[in-house]
Amino acid sequence: MRPNKLALGLALLPLAGGLASAQSIEQFYTGKTINFIVGAGAGGSYDIYARTLAGHMGKHIPGKPIIVVKLAGGVGGGVSTSVQMEHTAPKDGLTIGMTQPTNITSQLTEPTVAGKYDISKWRWLGNMAPLRNFAGVWHTAPAQTLEEATKVEVIMGATGRNSPTFTVPQSLNEILGTKFKFVLGYNGVADLNLAMERGEIQGRGASWVSVVAQAPQYIRDKKLKALVVDGLTRDPLLPEVPTLLELARTDDQKAALLMICGSSEFARSVFLPPGAPQDRVDALRRAFDATMKDPDFLAEAERVQIPIEPNTGENLDKIAKQIVATPPSAVALARKLLGSE
Repeated sequence: MRPNKLALGLALLPLAGGLASAQSIEQFYTGKTINFIVGAGAGGSYDIYARTLAGHMGKHIPGKPIIVVKLAGGVGGGVSTSVQMEHTAPKDGLTIGMTQPTNITSQLTEPTVAGKYDISKWRWLGNMAPLRNFAGVWHTAPAQTLEEATKVEVIMGATGRNSPTFTVPQSLNEILGTKFKFVLGYNGVADLNLAMERGEIQGRGASWVSVVAQAPQYIRDKKLKALVVDGLTRDPLLPEVPTLLELARTDDQKAALLMICGSSEFARSVFLPPGAPQDRVDALRRAFDATMKDPDFLAEAERVQIPIEPNTGENLDKIAKQIVATPPSAVALARKLLGSE
């Protein structure tokens, strides 16, 4: 009797599935390209960090795929990149992302963002360095100290309300009563620098690394002065500049700022979208960790003047879950500090 072809085909399906699932990490990544989506504009520190990582991490991934950086722009603090990674990015391990750290808390503090993504479900690979954002003034600004900024208006440029270029000086408005006013919509650090030079704005934020890497003449010629930094600790590049936490006047302010500044731990972090296969998450985490110790990577990082203070994907996963679990009272105050209500 001839075998039933349909029955034979059905019998072979589990075997075929088993062979497909047995594909090794090296087999999967061989000959592939990983798209690296970065929620920032060209020329800033995110661009520099991403390209430096992309040039070295591939050799530590089994199969040695190519990593291609795709800048998505910094308008709105990179929220669109967060939404893209959450909902439409392929979940096969061939798309990784980097977005701005304000997106870590925006899902709690910004009503327009709430529900659009969940950082506690992102598959964190690691962070190259914490980001301590500053708020600073151009040398011709009418206020050159925080005290002076409580008396006169200073026009600050920002990429959007979810960006540290807005949230750091806005927090100062709430804590100290400074009179920072905002022009929103600039597309990254390069745009902000041009606006200051043209006199359109009188100050900006972002990371001090972006000044060191892109406009060191501002430091040499004393044209841009940092007034405050966020982050959990002072910036080693600005040891005399106080942190937002140091300026907190009440326990409630300190609790809210701990949540806001905790996002600095995700500054130059890389992640896969929710639902990425665990074996590929693990492989990319180990490749990231290896890259952070790679002498060639570290030499290039030193050459382009980007600090490396790495953290693991596993640690970021824990911190993300803690931030999402912040008590509502602290979240409510953080909203006020950030101008979200």
